[in-house]
Amino acid sequence: MSRILVIGAGLGGLTLAHALVRAGLDVRVFEAGAGAGERTQGYRIALAPPALDALRAGLPPRLYNLAVATSGSLTGPGLLFDEQLTLLGDDLPGPEESRAFDRQVLRQILLADLGDRVSFGKRLRSFTDDETVTAFFADGTRATGDVLVGADGGNSAVRRQLVPEVRLVDADLCGAMGRTPLAERFRRLVPGRGTMVKGPEVTLMLGRMRFDREPSEAAAELGLSLPRRESYVRWVLLVPPTTVRRQEDARELVLDLIEGWHPDLRDLVRDADLSAVGRSKVFDRPMPPWPVSRVTLLGDAAHQTLASGGNGAMTAMQDAMRLSARLAEAERGHQDLLPALAEYQRDLLDRGNAAVEAGKQALRRFVPVAEETR
Repeated sequence: MSRILVIGAGLGGLTLAHALVRAGLDVRVFEAGAGAGERTQGYRIALAPPALDALRAGLPPRLYNLAVATSGSLTGPGLLFDEQLTLLGDDLPGPEESRAFDRQVLRQILLADLGDRVSFGKRLRSFTDDETVTAFFADGTRATGDVLVGADGGNSAVRRQLVPEVRLVDADLCGAMGRTPLAERFRRLVPGRGTMVKGPEVTLMLGRMRFDREPSEAAAELGLSLPRRESYVRWVLLVPPTTVRRQEDARELVLDLIEGWHPDLRDLVRDADLSAVGRSKVFDRPMPPWPVSRVTLLGDAAHQTLASGGNGAMTAMQDAMRLSARLAEAERGHQDLLPALAEYQRDLLDRGNAAVEAGKQALRRFVPVAEETR
């Protein structure tokens, strides 16, 4: 039985791991983080049918059902307001068939049932690719397998060695994100799939995360443990470079930028649990082909996109299912391994580079973007 080494336990890497287990392959996942606890990476994401299909195909039925049960509806209008909450439109585009997922809850669900197939505290230092692949970790350990998959995000250590000429493009933005409990006064701000508030200099994007079932209660019925979560409004503020200011308190930075806005919007920020504020590298240059070998890439490691509408997560999950299918065919002898990986790479580059471009187009709706160097 072939052994697949997956570097990175994000949504894409874990989806791949489940799909490989279901296909009967031996898989080991190595995560640089110290444990299965929460990352600081994002809150609510919207997943469209292609990602939902990937979850259905890759996960055991009980975990897929739990993921859907703890998601939320995104039906209803997409609203556009000005900063005083004057309604400017109710037809903002958005896929109405999408579902809202809490990124951290979904990752915990994806970690379930994998057990000791996932190892934490394993930061990749380098790899070799001969008759087999060997991953060398910063703690002095190593792992050997038949294929190595870099699913380790936008700053991928696998990609840096595999395709060293590719560099991240810095969008030169300051991004702030928060989640605020879904009180009734805030519920009215996001009655549908999403809301955009266009101010004079900055744009605030709002999305509701209303769990169909509270995650910890739904998981307990299956003998699983998930963090307790209350429904919330996720908001994101993208700040053009000309308005960036150095302030240690993220809350004060955002409140300063929306000075004079409607009190409900200011209270939404004031009541929020804020993530960090900082410059954001939001997408890669389009990926070139690389020599096909036993080492390949998945998700943001190959095509980091603007985090808009779950674009990156959806593409990574599709990558996972396409790669697992190719590896399963090679395992059954229907195709040699390297041609299977070459076929996956062609598909990855077509879809991934299209996702990068879609991310750039989405960014232009929120802030001006210089045309070149992107």
